[in-house]
Amino acid sequence: MVLAVADGHGSERSPYSDKGARFAVEVAVQVLSELYNNFAPERLSILKHYAEEQLANLLVRRWIEQVKSDINPAGKIQAEEEPSLVEYGSTLLATLLAPNFLLFLQLGDGDILVVGDERVVERPIFKNERLIANETTSLSMPHAWREMQIAFWPVRADSPRLVMLSTDGYANSFVSEQDFLKAAVDYLDLIQQHGAEWVDAHLEEWLNDASMRGSGDDITVGLAFRKHQVTL
Repeated sequence: MVLAVADGHGSERSPYSDKGARFAVEVAVQVLSELYNNFAPERLSILKHYAEEQLANLLVRRWIEQVKSDINPAGKIQAEEEPSLVEYGSTLLATLLAPNFLLFLQLGDGDILVVGDERVVERPIFKNERLIANETTSLSMPHAWREMQIAFWPVRADSPRLVMLSTDGYANSFVSEQDFLKAAVDYLDLIQQHGAEWVDAHLEEWLNDASMRGSGDDITVGLAFRKHQVTL
């Protein structure tokens, strides 16, 4: 399974960031699917090395290609006229959940949370302390691939029960970090009690309410959960 969310900057400098965010998600799903299909799953060391050394560059390059194609769909702009990537600026969070490994990547603000079998919440990617006062790294910045954080986890017996990806408006809607982390556990409990379809039917309402009571920002959340216990 590939799961991705992105958050367009939404500022005056980035009037097309809604497109930029959509391109980011599309590219992440495409590239991570190709990664899984093109590598033998038992060659984890080779796959890990490629993900850590090459994946970020490929993702950013594909995103730039999408932006350029949107700006210049019919080849009307001369080659020397470089499009303004900032107009499409966006963050990106994504994960590839495979039978024997988990791959996480993040560029910019937002959160990736993992809930284990013991209901302990972890961050596979540490929060970037440089991202303060609504400043964020972005796909549109020069050498964006250098800013992308990547984590590779082999599947263990205690592999995650739930993975949650969320844009920064969600965490900013909670009073404390602990309250935010508990939200991931709450989603797992709700899925186990009522089913994924029930949670899906109510998710937009919950996120709108969280934004109204908290950050006032738009929120995107992606959830992936494991139905059965892993046996190794």
